[in-house]
Amino acid sequence: MTEESVRDRELRPDELARRSARLLGEHDIVVAGDPGSGQALVANIVFELGFDYLDPYVESPDAADGTGGAAESVESRLDYYRQRLAATSEKSGAALDRAASGAVPKRFIKTHFYPEVFADSSVNTAILVVRDPRDTIYSSYKWFSSFGGSWIPDAADMIGKLTYPDFLDRVRLGDGEPSIPGWARFYRSWLEAAPEFSKFAVVRFEDLKSHPVGAITAMLAALGLAVSPEVVAQAAERSSFKAMRAREDAASAGEGDTTKNARIMRRGQVGEWREWIGEGDLAERFSHPGLLATAARFGYDATPVN
Repeated sequence: MTEESVRDRELRPDELARRSARLLGEHDIVVAGDPGSGQALVANIVFELGFDYLDPYVESPDAADGTGGAAESVESRLDYYRQRLAATSEKSGAALDRAASGAVPKRFIKTHFYPEVFADSSVNTAILVVRDPRDTIYSSYKWFSSFGGSWIPDAADMIGKLTYPDFLDRVRLGDGEPSIPGWARFYRSWLEAAPEFSKFAVVRFEDLKSHPVGAITAMLAALGLAVSPEVVAQAAERSSFKAMRAREDAASAGEGDTTKNARIMRRGQVGEWREWIGEGDLAERFSHPGLLATAARFGYDATPVN
């Protein structure tokens, strides 16, 4: 076991991901998004397209084959979580075929970090995954309520007790901001950093849901990657909510999964915010000027509905 891997065993997921950022290279593509934005969907699409997708919160990017290896302590605690999305936990297929032939495959790297974290790396390509902030933040709350105790040391005693308003008031681990202004700051920072990347693509969750083939094709074109139309169509089909939910149901039925009733693929719905926002305190909270202005830059009209 290397000295680096020993240190990995002692790191929290966010600390491991920060260390991993320094190890990335020109063949890596950063997939940035706020929690709840749809990165699990993008991960599945990437694998189905034949590329590798690394989750640096549970894996280290310095494996000899270039595809990333699991960090032992993190894997032992979170393996049940990784395996819930079967397609995104398997390292077989076209990506490894290219690695075995001597070619360095493109590797997509998930992150919730701000762009400055990658300033000292040689990464020059990025995807920004965005979703209506009302759906993003609510999805993040649901994830936190189910899985947060395994990832965040001070969250275990909150699981099942934290209300949505309480969650909105709680400062985030990454930037010390509450969720609503944090969402706005995160996406503003990535838009401002876009010119620093040689290739930069914005991918909207809603577009991946409504016209997946077109959205995937546009993403690949922005990244300068060539994939056959047949493979794109197959990736879209295999990344539907129904297909991904079925795989998660099968994976979570195994022994040792302590969160069988929780779901990463919970609903995958566009516009779920209409079911809970109402006209009271929540609607007022989401009328935050920074959120409204930043959301509009991505085509979302988040002004309160009367």
